Amino acid sequence: MLAATALSIALALAPPTAPPSLKPCKGESDCISSNGLEAPNHFQAPLAFAPKTRATAFADAARLLRDECTAVDDGASYVQARCEGDVVELLLRDDVATFRVAALQKGITPPWCVEKGCINGSMNQRKRILKLGERLGWSPVDSTNLQDEGRWTPIFFNTDAVPRDE
Repeated sequence: MLAATALSIALALAPPTAPPSLKPCKGESDCISSNGLEAPNHFQAPLAFAPKTRATAFADAARLLRDECTAVDDGASYVQARCEGDVVELLLRDDVATFRVAALQKGITPPWCVEKGCINGSMNQRKRILKLGERLGWSPVDSTNLQDEGRWTPIFFNTDAVPRDE
């Protein structure tokens, strides 16, 4: 019994190891992830950090999160931070940063959007990861597609029966 308790304490105090992938949101409110299997309202594209190397990008991200949040990292590719009510996880791959941002306390999700770029739910988490990426010089991998092809119309004000090109 003592051995099991000692083992559980040792595991709890051990430094984190990089997970093979980030935990999914699984329908949680106030959670976004770059996992491609997420529902659309929980998905956001990974962040590209090129032309930086993974080591440089990781060092920059870990330093920023340690300075502004309570952060722990594995020293190579994974960092987890608690930032003003959110848990931010970054897992750097070869040329992109995958992430998960989840609120510690779930809020109320409004049933509508009235501002451009709004996706129903998790807007605070979306803003947090985009601001982090912007400060690090990273951008969403789909940013040019959205700027070139995206067309936003508030659903209640949409008069088009079928969206059409202008």
